[in-house]
Amino acid sequence: MLRKSGLKTKKNRIRRRFSNISGDFFTATGLLLAAVFLSSLFIYAYNFLISRPYFQIKEISVRGLRELTEKDVLATAGIKPAQNLLAINTDAVIRRVSANQWVESIYVGRELPNKLVLEVKERTPLALVKQDNDFCLMDAEGFMFKKLGKSDEVDLPIITGVDEKEEIKSQLLLCTLNLLKNVSKSSQYAYLGTVSEVHVDNVFGLSLISSTGLYLKLGTADFENKLKQLKLVLADLENRGMKNGYLCIDLSDDAKVTVQHKNVPDRKEPGSKGKQYLI
Repeated sequence: MLRKSGLKTKKNRIRRRFSNISGDFFTATGLLLAAVFLSSLFIYAYNFLISRPYFQIKEISVRGLRELTEKDVLATAGIKPAQNLLAINTDAVIRRVSANQWVESIYVGRELPNKLVLEVKERTPLALVKQDNDFCLMDAEGFMFKKLGKSDEVDLPIITGVDEKEEIKSQLLLCTLNLLKNVSKSSQYAYLGTVSEVHVDNVFGLSLISSTGLYLKLGTADFENKLKQLKLVLADLENRGMKNGYLCIDLSDDAKVTVQHKNVPDRKEPGSKGKQYLI
């Protein structure tokens, strides 16, 4: 009786395992068939939608342009006439338009049923960089994105001393660009006039020439505080009646400010230093 009972128990155990396996198999098969059905349904629905004239592009809006024209952007976007809005490969459009040197970034969006939107962010040139016999436009991130052509009309400060082969921009250059951006946007630096040239030297620091006849040596750091100090120096010189003419002001040493006054700098002999004042 015990042997028969044991055999019966084994048979029941095998039957339960087989039943569980069969149940799992049919469940997995059902899920697989449902997934195939839904995928086929989605593919059919997608093909149906992209073949409908209701979703054909009837309007393209290009926004955020300053230097580029809508014609420039659309020429590089490669969007075909009457193309279906849902069939547009937005990544490909972004890649093609971004190849233009003026484009910093672009967003491509759809407005159903038939409008495509291209939101372009252009690079903003902050300075000209002298490279051999050419000048290149540089933005606030230190990216040189376009050689200056004969037809280009720009009024930007010139930066010298920059090595275009440097993959990583020096901290001094980035600080210089930040200073130029702040000076151009804020009226508190109006006494400087227009910055016409900046020389960047990783050893001696920053030198700046302005349209008001100022030649400034600013060292390697703390530029904005030094320009605030400069305002006090210029006020003091004006009180002394010494502000007229060309001034070379050395602010690189935090402990002192050296002023060199030149009335007619072009006629000075080489090596002539003129009068110096320690303030």
